[in-house]
Amino acid sequence: MAELKAGNGSVIKTGILINFTSGQTSGINLKLTVTGSPLGQAEIGADAPAETEAGTVFGEKVNCEGGSPLPAGKVHFIDLSGLDPAKRYELVLFASDAAGGEAKPVSFTLWDVSSFENRSAVAPDRVTIGGQFNRTTTIETAGNDNTVRGDVCRFASIRCGADGDLRVILQPPNGSQLKALMLREQTPPVLAGKPMIELGEDHAVIRASLADITGGPVQLRWREINSDTAWQSMTLTPDAIGTVSARLDSLAVFVDHEFVFVQSTPQGEVTSEPRMIRPQKTGIIYSTGFEPTEPVAFLPGAITTKTGPWRVARGRAEVQTNRVAHGGQAVRTGDSVIEMTLKNPAKILWADAFIQDPGISQARKIPDGKASSVLLFHAGKLLALDGDGNGSGKFVTAAELPGDRFTRLTIRTDYEAKHFDVWVDGKPALAKLGFKNNSVTQFHGAKRLAGANSYLDDFSLSTWGLDRDSDNDGLNDLDEAKFYGSYPLLADSDRDGASDAQEIAAGTHPADPGSIFAVKIDSTAGGQTKLSIPTITGLEYTLQRRAALGQGQWQTVPGFENVPGDGSVQSFLETPDGRNYFYRGVIVNRLNPANP
Repeated sequence: MAELKAGNGSVIKTGILINFTSGQTSGINLKLTVTGSPLGQAEIGADAPAETEAGTVFGEKVNCEGGSPLPAGKVHFIDLSGLDPAKRYELVLFASDAAGGEAKPVSFTLWDVSSFENRSAVAPDRVTIGGQFNRTTTIETAGNDNTVRGDVCRFASIRCGADGDLRVILQPPNGSQLKALMLREQTPPVLAGKPMIELGEDHAVIRASLADITGGPVQLRWREINSDTAWQSMTLTPDAIGTVSARLDSLAVFVDHEFVFVQSTPQGEVTSEPRMIRPQKTGIIYSTGFEPTEPVAFLPGAITTKTGPWRVARGRAEVQTNRVAHGGQAVRTGDSVIEMTLKNPAKILWADAFIQDPGISQARKIPDGKASSVLLFHAGKLLALDGDGNGSGKFVTAAELPGDRFTRLTIRTDYEAKHFDVWVDGKPALAKLGFKNNSVTQFHGAKRLAGANSYLDDFSLSTWGLDRDSDNDGLNDLDEAKFYGSYPLLADSDRDGASDAQEIAAGTHPADPGSIFAVKIDSTAGGQTKLSIPTITGLEYTLQRRAALGQGQWQTVPGFENVPGDGSVQSFLETPDGRNYFYRGVIVNRLNPANP
């Protein structure tokens, strides 16, 4: 890019892509158009870090230490020509810049193609996906070459138009470096799209559509993940339009299984992407924390289009990070109406959310339109309508509504009995209030009339409730499924010997058998005993010992009593006194599992 250093014009570089496997030219032409001046920008940096996405793609293939500077505030182009319209391609791009200083975001927008999938891995504050049809991946490239980053832009299943061309538009507002590009043909997929999965207590029903019904016989193969069990298989017969379905019975409950579709072609077996299932009774119908990592991503900024089941019907709402109940994001609204639309026929449903409405005072007025339950905030109180079933009723007070923190608001609706209950902060507040309109027979959605600077987080719709602990483990069913990732019908969801409630209190994951609370014992070079214990912030820990299991009293290890946790593994050195000991860790102050 030496031609750029003397001016602000455009430089065009052309070449032919090389087949890495054979070393021969591929017949695919590359044209890189860079505009502006790169004066002051680095041209040499670090290579693609190993054991990252960039390292996996480019390691030992491309030296990424050098790069093509992308001048700030300009638009640059990558054009590929000579592609086969009948084939599918994957395109991966890697850009990075030195850490420190200002942010260096780069947006990659795929253009002039007939179809594609954006497979870039979204990461908060690092990688986002947006634009029309998710055409754009934006990567924060400052520090992207360190050992824990290596983020890449990845477009898959690309099919170009009849002209055999595609274009990538690069926009770096603060400049950066383009390090590497990889284009490869992709094997024709087995499936035309993602399979549909219905889970039961110990079974799964899987349906899918084949991409090529004439491609050859198809099998469904499945097995438990992280086990020595062999793959089980089932031969499937597609219908006239290529749809296949299978029911897998007698699966281990709440145990991860993986499955793939395998098609036998004249060129050999072609395998679909592995998918994971965890058989269980499904109780969470819908849940969102308004996070960017969800299947339907909520990206920071104003909500201008329908996102999942949510839309802003009036006024303004935005996804922000400054005030949240859990996670990293929540919705903040102005004077607005935000609606959620989703139909579900369950006869009893729990709608659960965390809200904060500082200073709002809504009129004691029954709104128009059909509804089962109506709640409003008036003069610092939460009011609920005890309806008469015919569109009217009277308001009753459910609770005082603090404006300085999130309040957990939960509504249990019984569509057969035509009444609803209100729970506040995990405790019952009002019971058996009448419907506003008895003509409502099922859940259709929710509407929130919000005041200025109101907040909404962690909304869910579920058949699991706060009123039941089905497995008697000390955790209510809704919190187990929604917050803890455990199974409400198993007291020890991961079967590791510790109950779900014990694991929540210890800060370990109740659905991961590898996540345990245990003391690690080592010896130092100087002959001391090193005791290490995992801690979490907000809890206090004490180390204890005794000379024999089942005999004598546990004694506190001097120097490690009521030690505050900080999220790290804390260690303590003890000088041996010539006797052997058994050790244990004790959590002094436990979390309250009933109010996450």
